[in-house]
Amino acid sequence: MKSDDRKFAILYSIIRDYIRTAEPVGSRTIEKNYNLGISSATIRNEMADLEDMGLLVQPHASSGRIPSDKAYRMYVNNFMKISDVESYVIENVRTLYDKYVGQLNKAIEATAEILTKLTNLTALVMTPHITQMDIKDIRLIHIEGERALLVIITKQGIVKNAEIRLNSKTDKKQLEKITVFLNMCVDGINNDFEAENFSIAMEALNSQEQRILAEVVAAIKNIYQQDADTKVYASGLTEIFKYPEFKDMEKARKVLETLHKQDMISYLLTEAMDSGINIKIGNENTFEELNDCSVVTATYKLNGRPIGSIGIVGPTRMDYDYCVSVIKAMTKTLDKHLSDTLGGKD
Repeated sequence: MKSDDRKFAILYSIIRDYIRTAEPVGSRTIEKNYNLGISSATIRNEMADLEDMGLLVQPHASSGRIPSDKAYRMYVNNFMKISDVESYVIENVRTLYDKYVGQLNKAIEATAEILTKLTNLTALVMTPHITQMDIKDIRLIHIEGERALLVIITKQGIVKNAEIRLNSKTDKKQLEKITVFLNMCVDGINNDFEAENFSIAMEALNSQEQRILAEVVAAIKNIYQQDADTKVYASGLTEIFKYPEFKDMEKARKVLETLHKQDMISYLLTEAMDSGINIKIGNENTFEELNDCSVVTATYKLNGRPIGSIGIVGPTRMDYDYCVSVIKAMTKTLDKHLSDTLGGKD
């Protein structure tokens, strides 16, 4: 075995052993358990070299070594094996999704719970952005006086509504005319109507109706801006206490505080959106509070269009092979569920 091959065989063995036991790994353990065909003394020498390379850390003078963040990155880039998670797991996921046909938020919440059960880690799932979806219908419903209900329905079955208060009184007939114009605009965007058709339709509205139209358009923009603050469902927030790395309560507290902040976890889930599976290890994380963690995220899609993200947070010692395989399978299953129940094939 060549020297470099031997080094990386030892490094691989140490990483796998440490992931399993959370205990520093010594040369005797490698010699006994991994059948590399080399002596304990040779293993010790190679481990010293790996430490000099920044791939191993010796937490105490008398202890074995543990992998560094750099070692985990090398492992993920070169040694990680994505496998098909067992079919019964995916079948159970699909069965659960079938309970929430047409109930997107329920399906999203269930996804977080399933991820925690499958990985024993904290799971985060972001609700979809309405801005990533196609509007199917806009409705204006007169309530009384200046009050009206604005309803936006997407082709994917998402409904957003808001009560709006106009600057002047209106009635059902006026709102119906404005609704017809707004839906003509939606059809025009989707079907590339000629601009002159819009001009003709606009001229059919009187001056008061045009003023009301401007207020309604501003209300629609406001709904879209508010949607930028998407909700993130979290599951298994206390799972971190099960791992010996976080027996230090101060370390665990920092992680928990970060995971309770919607703006931070929203950023975690969106910073690498639309880049496939993304893995941040230890000090690669944007937030210092997560420097003892790894964050694995993936984007879920509707008809090929990214609309949200899912992720897991755990110790840098997480089982990357299994966890990334689960994330990949869950994303694929969620994509199919959304396409089958909401998206169709527009």
